[in-house]
Amino acid sequence: MKRIATSCSLLVGLVLLTVNVPFSVGQMCCTPCSILNLNLTIPAIVQAGKPFTVVSTMTVWCTGFLPNVRVDLVDATSYQILSTSSLLLQYSSSGSYLVSIMDNALARNIPGSWALVVQAYIIDRGSGYSVGRWSQLFQLVVLP
Repeated sequence: MKRIATSCSLLVGLVLLTVNVPFSVGQMCCTPCSILNLNLTIPAIVQAGKPFTVVSTMTVWCTGFLPNVRVDLVDATSYQILSTSSLLLQYSSSGSYLVSIMDNALARNIPGSWALVVQAYIIDRGSGYSVGRWSQLFQLVVLP
């Protein structure tokens, strides 16, 4: 009887050992990607109804596939997308990319302070899913 109990204990131990093998969900389902140091070059003042440009410069780190980077310029109040720009990145053995993307849009016709958001995304070319994201809020002054 002691022998059966010892065998059962060993069997249960082996089952628990195989069930509790440590793994990372991130390793199992997703490729690690991130956006670091998003810096914006924005005009100090824009004229109502006139075009302006926002340049988003960032470091993108991604391994395992070739990413696309997309940047949306969004009105922070209405959530209207004013401009979308994207860039297909070429292979980098380090997985690190320095990216600058320009978004061109028209200023609103209402003078005053205007809240905008830059939303940057890393897109997996294969699936089309976003695998990394960064948002940054900023203000523009609109003159008549």
